[in-house]
Amino acid sequence: MSYEKQLKSGRRRPLFTPGEATRVVSIQRREIEQLVPHRDPMLLLDRVTSVDLEQRAATGTRLIDPLDPILAGHFPGEPIYPGFLMLEMMGQLGLCLQHLDSAGRVEVLPEDSPRPVRLLKVHGAMFLGEGRPGDELTVLSQLVEEGGYTAIMAGQVMKNDAILAVAIMEAFLPED
Repeated sequence: MSYEKQLKSGRRRPLFTPGEATRVVSIQRREIEQLVPHRDPMLLLDRVTSVDLEQRAATGTRLIDPLDPILAGHFPGEPIYPGFLMLEMMGQLGLCLQHLDSAGRVEVLPEDSPRPVRLLKVHGAMFLGEGRPGDELTVLSQLVEEGGYTAIMAGQVMKNDAILAVAIMEAFLPED
């Protein structure tokens, strides 16, 4: 499926449906830090809640803190969580998924550590709804392609059943 078709499909329905291979997990921020190089204030995932290695997919959550200083300026009197931060959320979950998928497991081990990573390209993104202070968002990610030093991931941010954002992005994963 082309990236454009994936984006169009991602506007209407979730990236994946949990199946028999979907495992419920509770990977918290401290463990997420073992999978991605991000730290506060740019660590934008609160939890990874499920991983499916057969579908190469994962879900996570993010609570938009009403006291997040970014909301004071985006926009005064009408706070909306910025789309670029939703994009970052999707990417961080995709990196967690890529780490677990490459290890062939759904748990974080004490010896896990994040790989260096750089965003290479956003193949496409659509912002369809608004995240507001106090909203708990569900983040979905699916590995689309992987090879050499790159990984292409599709991601979504949802509030309840509403799709707020969908994107396809490519990460560069240089050797350690």
